[in-house]
Amino acid sequence: MLARGRGAVVNVASTLAFAGSLPPDPLPVRAVYGGTKGYVVTFSRNLAAELDGAPVRVQVLCPGLTATEFHLTQGQDPVAGDGARVHDDGGMPVEDVVTASLRALETGEVVCVPGLVDGEAVDRIAAAEFGLRSSSTSTLAPRYQNPAQQ
Repeated sequence: MLARGRGAVVNVASTLAFAGSLPPDPLPVRAVYGGTKGYVVTFSRNLAAELDGAPVRVQVLCPGLTATEFHLTQGQDPVAGDGARVHDDGGMPVEDVVTASLRALETGEVVCVPGLVDGEAVDRIAAAEFGLRSSSTSTLAPRYQNPAQQ
């Protein structure tokens, strides 16, 4: 894509990539799924930063519940029949998820969360990360210092 001078990479994650601190109810047994989706978000953001200014765009698409058969099978067997293949709770129509992704590519949004109304929430995450990265110093934070040595 770089040699061709154009292209886009869209990695699909999930809003569960941002669910690390949520209690296990109502979403139990999500550590591996959420952790891998968190990796996809971080990988995509880092790749986008490395390719900043290049003719290749990178996006990570983070839909929430989407109206597909995903929750109706464990992936080993196809969902039988031609009837409704949608989770009981519904979810965003696939067409809307794709529309959001394509619009985000047009506007240069690296992290696309189709249902997120407050687009600045992603900027706040980036600002918090900057604060965490700035802690890379040679001095131990006071809260970790031995009280006897203070």
